[in-house]
Order: sequence, then structure tokens, then C-alpha cells
Amino acid sequence: MNGLQETIIRPILCLSLAIVLLSSDVSNGQATTNLAAQIEWPGFNDAFTAAKKSKKIVLIDVWSSTCGWCRKQQTEVYTQPDLQKFLFNKFELGRLNLDITDDTLSFRGYTLSSQMLAGGLGATGTPTAVFMEADGAYITRLQGFHAYEDFYDVLRFIGSESFREMSFEEFMAEPKK
Repeated sequence: MNGLQETIIRPILCLSLAIVLLSSDVSNGQATTNLAAQIEWPGFNDAFTAAKKSKKIVLIDVWSSTCGWCRKQQTEVYTQPDLQKFLFNKFELGRLNLDITDDTLSFRGYTLSSQMLAGGLGATGTPTAVFMEADGAYITRLQGFHAYEDFYDVLRFIGSESFREMSFEEFMAEPKK
């Protein structure tokens, strides 16, 4: 590099590097300091035991230990403080590991493995959020990773019980409360 190139390029590289470092520090700082702790998920049966008392809707998180999207959902979406507050207020939570084939769970007169039960609830992949009534009746499921805002919209739709009166499209057309 000749002197002129060095005089022009070096400050540009330094400025570019500084901008990258500053922007990553700000975004990392915001992402980590504003997040809640990861959810300690109760088991599947525990969710329904709690729901019998609370009468809340049950959210079952179907996951796999090898699922990168599951980890992303847990660390980027379920750690949002307002989403957690809404979850804990409106839902009983439970979890099924799609990888487990040698356990036994009892549900509605059936004895199944976690994998069989997850499949019976329509989870063909992970992550899948399955929504159920307190008595175990199926409401719906949401498959795949969903970004925070999209996932929170679905939680609000189900948690507010708006699904009983209107479609999701109608719900989304209404002003947010």
C-alpha cells in the first residue's frame, strides 16, 4: 500500500470497525439486559394438574434437544418480559420432548410416549406450540419458529379467548389493547 492509499483507507477501515463494534455492543446490550430468565417448563401432566385448578388454557411446548429453532424460540422469544408476564397470567405451561420414546404419559385414557403424544397432538416437527383447554380438549397448534411479535399476537388471540368469537384475521384487524 502506498502512502496515499494508507492515508485514505486506514481511517475508513478504523471508522467502519468502530461503527460495527459500537452497533453490536448496543444491540447486544439491549438484547441481553432487557430479557427475562428462560422459562422453567413444567411437564405435560403438571400443566393439566395446574389447569384443573386455574381453568387456564394450556400451552404445550413441543421441542427437541437437537432443534436449533427450539433454542432460538426459548432464548429470543420466550425470554421477552411482557410475553412472559402474559404467558404466566393467561396460560398453564407444559412441555413435551419429541425425542423421548421410552417414557409413559397418561392422557385421556391413553398411555403414550412423549413422542407419540406430541404426534397425536399434531406436532410433526419442532418447535410446535399446542394450545389446549384445561380439560385437555384441543384448540389449535402453531408449528415452527415465530418471531416475538408474531408469536405474541397468537398468544394474545388464544389467551384472550378471542378465538371463540372471531377469526385470527378479524382479531388482527382490531386495534391492539
